[in-house]
Amino acid sequence: MRKYFKFFGTISGTTLVTRTLLSILMLFPLLILLIFWWTNTFLNLMGLTLSEAGKIDQEDANKFGEELGNRIAENPSDFFSEVLINTGFIWYILLIALIIPVIWFWLANLYKRVSAIFISNRKKIFFSIVFIEIVLLILGFLISKILFSILVIFKSVVFISLVIYPSPIGEHEG
Repeated sequence: MRKYFKFFGTISGTTLVTRTLLSILMLFPLLILLIFWWTNTFLNLMGLTLSEAGKIDQEDANKFGEELGNRIAENPSDFFSEVLINTGFIWYILLIALIIPVIWFWLANLYKRVSAIFISNRKKIFFSIVFIEIVLLILGFLISKILFSILVIFKSVVFISLVIYPSPIGEHEG
């Protein structure tokens, strides 16, 4: 299992696709955590616990939804900053604990595939790809959605190229 998270060896394009699908599956616990966090946050805003959630009627839920919608519409930044401030430290620890292995797994697989294709310049190309992705992601969130679209296109082109491009290595060991 450790070999999947180490930055040595090479993999084929087919293995990259398989491991990408596995990294997507690794995100499901994170998705479950986020759903549970949102549910817990909104129940706390309603003044309820998880055990009391089944006892609320539809009218109270609709009334709360309208009040919450008005509150968000009036000042969304204050609302979301309040929600984030009132989020417990354990939620942040769980979020980080669930996302780091996924990012590490994806970076290790990207490095292994780049190593298989670009043997002599693998580190420069790997760090260039990661740098461009990070810059486009940050600028996409800060500036515009057009840059985020460029990031998606860039990632898609890089991924398809890494999958299709044949590597000069006969036997992969990663």
